[in-house]
Amino acid sequence: MSLIPEKTIVISPTLAATIGLEETVFLQVLQECAVHGNPIQSSGFDWVTVSASKLLALLPFWHEADIRRLSAGLHEKGLLLIGGGPFSEQLDFRFAFNEPSYKQPQPVVKSMPPPSAPQIPHAAKTIGGSWLPSSDALRQLAQLGVTKAFADQQIPQFVAYWRERNVPRHSWESKYIKEVWRQWQQAESTNRRRSLEVSLTGDWRPSKDALDILITKGGINPNFIDDAVPEFILYWRDRGDVSNTWDSKFIQHVRRQWQFYTGIMEQDAMPRPMPAQWQPKESVYDVLQMANIDRQFAQQGIPEFVLYWQENGTPHASWSTKFLQYVKRQWARHNQPQSESETDGKQQGSYSKGRIRDRNIIDALSDRSWAS
Repeated sequence: MSLIPEKTIVISPTLAATIGLEETVFLQVLQECAVHGNPIQSSGFDWVTVSASKLLALLPFWHEADIRRLSAGLHEKGLLLIGGGPFSEQLDFRFAFNEPSYKQPQPVVKSMPPPSAPQIPHAAKTIGGSWLPSSDALRQLAQLGVTKAFADQQIPQFVAYWRERNVPRHSWESKYIKEVWRQWQQAESTNRRRSLEVSLTGDWRPSKDALDILITKGGINPNFIDDAVPEFILYWRDRGDVSNTWDSKFIQHVRRQWQFYTGIMEQDAMPRPMPAQWQPKESVYDVLQMANIDRQFAQQGIPEFVLYWQENGTPHASWSTKFLQYVKRQWARHNQPQSESETDGKQQGSYSKGRIRDRNIIDALSDRSWAS
């Protein structure tokens, strides 16, 4: 019994040293397929079609991914032309060697040995200003799902980019296919992301996951979170932005405010009545600025806020945090009907001088007692 039961694959050592051993073996097998097949001339090349099962049988030491890798590498080197999509077990493999065919019939010499592996094509060339992809390249892109309009749009910038760099290549079509496919995938990813983006509406509320992060893991008071929702909606609705990460933006917004808020509370530990000349700390305006609440709006509410709590007489540990709550609720109430009533001829986008609320100060302050 022979140790070599099958026909051997003869390769060229010079070619193997030039392009690689695996590529040379693959080329030689394709050459055998071309010799024993029925080439069809098209666009100046002899095209051969071989079934995927037959090619895998001729190369039992490789798998589908190996053949796809080698064929793509030879295509990139400019040695092999591939018709249709990449190699697949479900499709026939159509290829041609990158050397022009001859229409004139060549004399057959019976003693002539089988043709050797194809020669390396001519030297690489820089891209021309009038370069255009072939119909075969566009067909390959279409099989990958790329529209012709998108592929055509990439041609000018592709040519301009490589002309500026003046880099020679063996196969500009291979480079073009890869670049267009990459651009197409990026565009599809961007379109999918944008399709999920929505604008913020007045009935928006943070998700359960966002509340769990803020309350359970962040230790933030639920009432503080509720107070932050109206100002958050107001700010982003006025900007008109769209996003698919409103929960993340809200978490970041509340965390920043909570850090300032807890810092203010830690500074005031002793309950005391409202002083006659009381003024909020500067850090209060820092928190209000993060909520995009106007400083002048807050200052206009100080006299009435002081008057109410002087008459009430109840001591509190932190009048600054109490005032912060008051201003944030008044700001949200004042701006809530901003886009709902325009029939009275009044401008709703800014506050009115001398009037900063639409309901009684006692009602405004008595609806929330959690910070007492």
